[in-house]
Amino acid sequence: MSTAAPPVPELPVSRPSGATADAFHASFNEPLEKVLDLRTWHEGADQTVEYARIADFVARAAATETVYEARVRAHVVEKLHKFKGAPPEAGYWPVPLDEIKATHAGLLFNGATDCCDGTVEEHDTLALTVYQIGVALVSYGGNRGTWSQRLFRRDLSQGRGDPVEDTIALLEARERRSGLNQPDRRDGLSELAKRAVMSYAEMAVLTDHSTASWRLGHGSPAPYQLLSGAGNPDMMIRSVRLIRKLICERKRFVFVASEPGDRAYLTIGQALRPCEYAIIGTLEHRIDRFMGDLRFYGRVTVDDTWDEKSMSPDQWIERFRDDVAPHVLVGVYRASPLAPPQMFYAHREHVHTAARIALADSVLLADRGFPALIDLADRTCAAVYGGGTLRDIANTAYARAGAGLRYGTERQNRPE
Repeated sequence: MSTAAPPVPELPVSRPSGATADAFHASFNEPLEKVLDLRTWHEGADQTVEYARIADFVARAAATETVYEARVRAHVVEKLHKFKGAPPEAGYWPVPLDEIKATHAGLLFNGATDCCDGTVEEHDTLALTVYQIGVALVSYGGNRGTWSQRLFRRDLSQGRGDPVEDTIALLEARERRSGLNQPDRRDGLSELAKRAVMSYAEMAVLTDHSTASWRLGHGSPAPYQLLSGAGNPDMMIRSVRLIRKLICERKRFVFVASEPGDRAYLTIGQALRPCEYAIIGTLEHRIDRFMGDLRFYGRVTVDDTWDEKSMSPDQWIERFRDDVAPHVLVGVYRASPLAPPQMFYAHREHVHTAARIALADSVLLADRGFPALIDLADRTCAAVYGGGTLRDIANTAYARAGAGLRYGTERQNRPE
């Protein structure tokens, strides 16, 4: 019997693709032309009818999904080791209750596992944008420490001389940025400050500051924002060097993604029974999909040698993919019948222990099936560095200065 690897979706990008009229019709069973015709819309708000319609769609979708779960389990989960390109470790395993208890006692509740998570709070005004970045390291044995950094960004510094040139430069600088409190992936400096710096700090704390036997991280051990460096080659090289240290030297780690973007993996996970995990692929295959989209700008100003050999930014990424990423396996697990599946990453030498740590910690949150220790790190970090503290401090400072430049601050953290 010939088997092929399960389909792997492309990495989500800001450029929509495949949104043709035919694709719309196939996905929603409605022609786009009909949907755009307001004569087909429902007038008023007859919620009784709408509730019944939504309930019908949910019931049919759930019934169909149940059928496919059985098929995925029979034809995919039970044959993971047979797929072309699957790692030798591919397969699925149940974890008995006594092993869950042993993991709680021996690797979690005794403080043998540290977890790090971070948060970014942004205060965005015309005059100044402030990024407050905080990370916290915790274990069930207590708080291991917190770290913070504040970045202050102005579009234009004072003292250039000609007021006309200064004004033109200010307008040009602000034209290149998005509106107040609006995300914009084009703004590399904002992306660098908000996402890459926080992810780097989390990685550095886990790699260099944790002394626990095991390290638990949030997301991927090689997140896109670090491999891309927001287009900054220095950031990428520093990040890859740090990630390589975690993967090749520390080895005992497990990362769990709270919002995994791979529906194929999650579909396989949905077919698992409670307290089961499956190993599906490698980190190498996952990062290979977006490597072609990476672009680096500016010259390298940091040490660019890998094992005493100077390499370009592109070569650094290729070397990481070929030499380091294959050591990391990717899998899914399901902690309870109430919870959705979760994706995890672990070193192949310790993948089975890593999966048990993630699963054992996740059964503590039966409704979410997500590691409780990550939640603890997140809440600790938010308590110290979140909750609008930066906004309150900045607004007080503006009030004292009498600057009158608070436009947009009252909309802080509110969606459009």
